[in-house]
Amino acid sequence: MLLSAAAAALAACTSKTELSGESDGPAVAPDLINPFNPSDVIADPEASNPPIDRIPTSVTMVGDSISAMSQVALEDVLEGMGFETVTINAEPSRRIQVGKKKPTNGLDIITYIEGSGPPEMWVIELGTNDAGLYATDEEYQGLIDSVLAVIGDDVPLVWVNTYRDDHIDGCIQFNGLLRDTLEDRGNATVADWYQQCVTRASAILTDDGVHPNKAGILVLADIVRSAIATRLG
Repeated sequence: MLLSAAAAALAACTSKTELSGESDGPAVAPDLINPFNPSDVIADPEASNPPIDRIPTSVTMVGDSISAMSQVALEDVLEGMGFETVTINAEPSRRIQVGKKKPTNGLDIITYIEGSGPPEMWVIELGTNDAGLYATDEEYQGLIDSVLAVIGDDVPLVWVNTYRDDHIDGCIQFNGLLRDTLEDRGNATVADWYQQCVTRASAILTDDGVHPNKAGILVLADIVRSAIATRLG
């Protein structure tokens, strides 16, 4: 089972980088990690993996600290699905358009990858650091559209939506626009991190209300897996 394999990999590894993340909250520390049973945190056990012949050769995920601190589990799950080349480019505090260096903004990274050797599938986990910082639908829509303008419509796409308990209204606004935009685009699926967090925030998030704890890292990896399975199945 892929999630069990991810749990084993996660237990055997420690974070390569100390990540304080967007909200200047603490790194994931032992006292913030809740006990968990991997079988209790599967996002969608009915979403079985698609046949291997439907799995593209390569997948690239671009994200912020949520992806960075989940990298071990994400790589394990994606490789277990059958992707031959798995690339995760994630930095703490990354925003979609704002920032040039440390962190490089997501749009610049996606544009660079598209120009130098695009993958056969994209996973995007961006928007958390933009939620609550814009007032209008038009501004959030512009962020989403700027990413989709770079990624070709023929390439399958999964986008992880946003959750942070200090900007719930901004997350709802962004996520609604994201859902509608991906429906219009087609060949795209939302990985619903927001719903997982709303349902069981205390079980899967650290005390900062933004970052996944050990159980949450597995939930994130599995909702990405499930969304990919939905898109390719």
